[in-house]
Amino acid sequence: MIVPAHVPVHVDITTSMVAVVTVLAALVFTLATLARPSRATVTWGAAFGLGVLGAYLWLAGNQTSDPLMRAAASGLLLCFEPLVWIGLRMHLRRRVVGWPVAVYLAIVPSLLVLTAKTPVYLLTFHTVFVVSGVFAAFVGYELLRRQPGPRDILLPLALASCAFIVVAVTAAVAAAMNQGVSTDEQLSTLRGMNAVGTLVLSTCAAFTLVLMVRAEATPPSAIEAAIERARWRLQKAGAQNEQVWSLLDVRLDDPADLREASTGSTFAMIADRFHDDIQDALPAAADAIRIDDTRAIVIIRGSEEAVRFHMRDILTRISTIERGDPIDGIRASASIGWATVASTGYDYDELAAAAGAAAVRARAAGGDRWKLSTSSDAPAAEVEAPTSVPPAGRTTLER
Repeated sequence: MIVPAHVPVHVDITTSMVAVVTVLAALVFTLATLARPSRATVTWGAAFGLGVLGAYLWLAGNQTSDPLMRAAASGLLLCFEPLVWIGLRMHLRRRVVGWPVAVYLAIVPSLLVLTAKTPVYLLTFHTVFVVSGVFAAFVGYELLRRQPGPRDILLPLALASCAFIVVAVTAAVAAAMNQGVSTDEQLSTLRGMNAVGTLVLSTCAAFTLVLMVRAEATPPSAIEAAIERARWRLQKAGAQNEQVWSLLDVRLDDPADLREASTGSTFAMIADRFHDDIQDALPAAADAIRIDDTRAIVIIRGSEEAVRFHMRDILTRISTIERGDPIDGIRASASIGWATVASTGYDYDELAAAAGAAAVRARAAGGDRWKLSTSSDAPAAEVEAPTSVPPAGRTTLER
């Protein structure tokens, strides 16, 4: 009888890192980059692509004990956080400053490769490790400063990024204090930390980025199509000189506080009810465009008295707490900005800007009210309002 020989299979942390990073990159490519192509998702796809390349170089460097290959792999892996940060700013529609990331991507891998066989490699690695940690801190700040999405989706990447800067600074301080430890021992420790950190960070990043992209309520194409229909209606009204058209900017008050006080699923129910209440309060001829979970644009035809009636109905419905409701106990309110074609004109962008500025004033006055746009609400006013303004107390409906 022939007994087959058994070859032991050894799976170490490096092999696990390669497998996990490859799977996560495939998930990000298919569920985010290809499903919702945009500048942000393409940038995140590039980040995971560099991560896969760095992981395979890391595995090859460990197998061959080639310091140049290990250095190149480290440089590519450290480029992950800067790309995630700039992609995040693109996704949140904030001003993008690309030159620091471009400089980092160009210099860091080359610098590590050039110093790989020199005595200054350890110092160089700690320096770029700390700089990468600064980008990680930027990621955590972007995610937490305005709560751009449900808290349970954002926390994994936010916490992992904050932990990154702590580990980077701690490693640098420990290297400066432990003068008796050899360079080889320090590098061996750093390689292990790098592998484990790559596993944790890439997993948290894939979870947060994919869910943040997929959780968007309305695809941008649908929003753009609805806005184009609104433009057409206003242009037609202008051609017929109809003076009874208005644009309303309806915004949920204190969305960041509501997210803090609820889970992701509960906040989704609050957002859905917010938009349902708007639809239920409007006449059939009005169009309500769901811009995001906390904001809607309404195009409505009617006299000033009729528009006031519908706005009061919207605010009353949103602030009403019904017994037996799944979100019983959580009171929501809204602020409405109102711009009329008689005072602002028929251009959609000018109406949206004026109504947006009026909505900001309504929220700053305490929320749960509406404000009519004035001459001070210039067409160039910023349409996007702060996410949360502390309420000034119990409010009333007023113009």
